[in-house]
Order: sequence, then C-alpha cells, then structure tokens
Amino acid sequence: MKSLLLVRHAKSSWKFSLDDEFRPLSARGYRDAPRMARELEPALPDLVLCSPAVRTYSTALFYLRAADVSLDKLRLDWALYEASGDKLLRYLLQVEDQYRHLWLFGHNPGLNELLFLLGGKSRENLPTGARLRLSWKTDRWAAIGQETPQMGEMVYPSKEGRTDKVSG
Repeated sequence: MKSLLLVRHAKSSWKFSLDDEFRPLSARGYRDAPRMARELEPALPDLVLCSPAVRTYSTALFYLRAADVSLDKLRLDWALYEASGDKLLRYLLQVEDQYRHLWLFGHNPGLNELLFLLGGKSRENLPTGARLRLSWKTDRWAAIGQETPQMGEMVYPSKEGRTDKVSG
C-alpha cells in the first residue's frame, strides 16, 4: 500500500517586494500552519518531498516538528517548485518503492492538476494550507497512475481560525 499526503503551503505574504520563491508566510500562515500540523492524524512519512520556496519549506517544518519527524526525511527539490500536475505525477512515479508513506508540500495550480490526473475527476480547489491524503493498494509508486486512489477528507484552515473539512 502507498499513501500520499498532499499539502498546499500555508497563506503567504505579498507584503514585501521579493521574488516569488522568497515570499514568507503571512501572519495568518504562521497562525494556521502549526495548528493544521498539530491536528494531523498519525501516519508518519517515510519521505517528505518539498518545494524549497520559503513559504512551502516553512509549512513543511511546522508539520515535521509537530509529528516529531527527523529532517533527514526531508527532500527539498526545485523540480517541485511551479511544477505542473504532469510533472508532479512523473516525479511521484519515480519515487523509490521502499517509501510507503510520502508527504508532498507544494503549490497550486500543480497540486490541483495532480489531483485531477490521479482522481480522474475535478475537485474543488485545494485551498491555501489545505491537506488531503490519498492511498493506493499497489506496492509500487510507478503504478499509482493506473489505479484510482482512495481519497480522505480535504482539511483546510478557515479565515476564522478553525479547521474545515470536505469529504473525499
């Protein structure tokens, strides 16, 4: 069995005149990310894939800390920054099979496109800070595109500071 936790980075700031990859989390992002991480159901990753953009890396660090996951499981890769859904899927298909449980921290529109490719249907937009777990019965990452995944609840932070859910 393979499982993938997709996490879109928490709310970022446009306050500073920075290149996109250097934009930090906003005050709301710093409020939401730790709470979302603490509320994660226990399913620890064997590998954490993350875009190195500051806002994405910062979000991932909150999850790693909350779950007490070692930094040696974190793989930062510029190939994940601004990646399309096709590119993300090709990336996942090449993950070594020794890893059963992955966390992927990334960006839209790539994550939405990936969900469409994997689920074969359109879903609601993956909101900022949202997460969604997908699982497959296969033991090979190279086979995940051939099987429709089981999708869990999409969990996301609300503007009011609570956590909302949408069934998968």
